[in-house]
Amino acid sequence: MSIAFFDMDKTLLTKSSGLLYVKYLLGRRLIKLDEVVNVLVISTQYSLNFLNFPRAIARMSRRIKGGDATATKRLTDQWFEDSLIHYIAPKAVERVREHEKRGDQPLLLSASSQFAVEPVARYLNIPYCCTELEIVNNRFTGKVVGMHCYAEGKKYWGERIARERGADIQDCTFYSDSYSDHWLMDVVGRPVAVNPDRKLAALARAKGWPIEYFY
Repeated sequence: MSIAFFDMDKTLLTKSSGLLYVKYLLGRRLIKLDEVVNVLVISTQYSLNFLNFPRAIARMSRRIKGGDATATKRLTDQWFEDSLIHYIAPKAVERVREHEKRGDQPLLLSASSQFAVEPVARYLNIPYCCTELEIVNNRFTGKVVGMHCYAEGKKYWGERIARERGADIQDCTFYSDSYSDHWLMDVVGRPVAVNPDRKLAALARAKGWPIEYFY
């Protein structure tokens, strides 16, 4: 068996789920201006490939510490139905189904939290791994469960999942748009740059990796 890993933001989705969520909250007056600014800063750093993800996720986790996880899930599930579902790239879905027909296991691998990732994975009916926010007694603790799923963390999870599922990482495929994912792309047998950012496009050309466009 081989695994086809799919990044989520700007790969399976045509946009950043974080920015889409902020837009959704703004439209319902459910977010403060300083929180909007914080997300925009993180998004810019991510786009420019100099995001300190552990620091960013720690800052975000502190902001939601003590919050109601059930209420958050209810809100994010509604957000998915109202908005996010419309940003799933049809060509990406086609590729997921192609892998399934070949006997591969598609798997969503994302730095985003379970509240954004789970609805997309459920819609596609595929397993997922993401940065998991810790919840105790239905409250956010302000911590992350285990290793985050960004950059070298995504490599860690990709290799671990392949090992646990009895797959050789060299038989696996990984689709991503971001240079920050080069850690895992360097070790899979088939890395595919999808709608790549500038640095990933340059790296893909240098290494002879396929470049594709899902949207």
